Amino acid sequence: MLVHLSQTIDAHKAGLSGAADLLGFALTRALRLPLALPYAVRTFLLAWLTNAALKFAPAMGGPRLSVGENERDAREGFGTGRTNARRRCASSVPAALEALAPRIYVDLTDVLCHAIWHDSCAGIPRVQLEIATRLFSMNPAVCVFGLHRKKWCELGALLKEADGDIDKAFALLKETFSDFKFSREGVQRLITRRRRRLPIPHHASMPDVKAQDSLFIGGAFWLNKGIADLCERTAANSANLIVLFHDLIPLSMPAFTGHDFSRQYREALRLPAHFVVTTELNRSELKRARREIDQSPARTCSSVVPLADEFPGSERNERAGLASPRLAILEGQDFVLCVGTIEIRKNHHALLGVWNELAEERGAALPKLVVAGRRGWKAEATLMQLEALAQGGPVVFIEAPTDDELRWLYASCLFTVFPSYFEGWGLPVGESFWFGKPCAASNSKSIAPVARDLCVSFSPHHREDMKEALERLLNPSTRRLFQRRIEAAPLRRWSEVATDIETLIAERRPVSDPLTARTEVSPLESSAVAPVLKHDVDPASSSRSA
Repeated sequence: MLVHLSQTIDAHKAGLSGAADLLGFALTRALRLPLALPYAVRTFLLAWLTNAALKFAPAMGGPRLSVGENERDAREGFGTGRTNARRRCASSVPAALEALAPRIYVDLTDVLCHAIWHDSCAGIPRVQLEIATRLFSMNPAVCVFGLHRKKWCELGALLKEADGDIDKAFALLKETFSDFKFSREGVQRLITRRRRRLPIPHHASMPDVKAQDSLFIGGAFWLNKGIADLCERTAANSANLIVLFHDLIPLSMPAFTGHDFSRQYREALRLPAHFVVTTELNRSELKRARREIDQSPARTCSSVVPLADEFPGSERNERAGLASPRLAILEGQDFVLCVGTIEIRKNHHALLGVWNELAEERGAALPKLVVAGRRGWKAEATLMQLEALAQGGPVVFIEAPTDDELRWLYASCLFTVFPSYFEGWGLPVGESFWFGKPCAASNSKSIAPVARDLCVSFSPHHREDMKEALERLLNPSTRRLFQRRIEAAPLRRWSEVATDIETLIAERRPVSDPLTARTEVSPLESSAVAPVLKHDVDPASSSRSA
């Protein structure tokens, strides 16, 4: 029976659900249980039948992490799955030379943790996934991995399956590594995961990054002891360690973070790495922070790699397609767009106050303000204000939008607004340009590199200044002026970012001097620091928006 179920489950999911319904009802009656229980019993039996059917039918089985070729790859070591594939295609390459070929290891642990907890990929996790995807597609020596439940998992097959689609790659991470839950959605995810059978080699020991290899870290590795240990071992092996710091906010502006991560950040800055930053301002902050840690003229080696304007998967000036069901209310309406996590640093509170003033002055003639982002930290008052204004007021809240929804919002809006106090880069500003839309942006020095002269700028500290900038772009002639300026401007693609990073990896640029003065932490402070990031810890407060 179970084998038969496994063979027909794809075409007859409803039949499987019906079988579980019947068994659940029969069990309920046999045990004289209240009739209110069949749904719970049905859900349990549906999960049990699915697991059993898929377990006993290899044709329907899920990822075989230790069978056949994956088992051989696990014994031979990290990255050998991709190496073996090349070897089978070109068996004339001597094995000794293959072993000496330099490899590039790319860590996505931070993104993997984010995928477990969240349904959409935004900010820094999205940047990491974009860079890793491009590097993996460009260079066969790249091995992308993530640490999950003390297992080091190779993610190359997952990225190959996504075929450059960032949303799909993120969804596959969630599908592959999320814990099973007894729900209809959980069962469907389990069925899909088992049927997909992605080969995900996993290893008990960390990658052996040799002297000729490189390790690229692009996320909050300082929250995970396993990744921090890998960085230290990589440095000890004299391998090429490249670390991307998106910002220095936990040290320069700790009030803007959800937790105090300053101790972990300082420990990360001690590493003998080549540091990559996104702006010259971040580079100066990096050097200042390292000087404060060591109080000595230690050498800091860094490169500036600006991020991209390109919105993944979209052509420049792409027109809007079909709206998702929850965006249907905006079809045919004029609206202004603000993209970003709802957190204290993004300054939504001031923007909502200004927009409410404009609504009182202009009435129905004022376009809607659409706020698109997920709920963040230290923004309880802002969220209350946002929800109040969204109840038939001048504001629409689109929580945790997908990439497809963001694509439609950018393509359909009149212009965008970005009122943040401080950023590591400011992705929504460049993405606005990618769709040919003007932006009213904060004049913070941290946003200037992406804003250039293509924005109407304002002080994030002065509401009147913000209001004046918004009123300028509410004027169609002003919008057309900036649209022409944007159309003439060169905009940066993610492939250029990946090429720049691949180049600096290949050049093996000098590494910074290690800092010997460890950050001293009192016993009281030590007991209060944030826990090491694991799969069961929500990384929302650490994965800042770029």
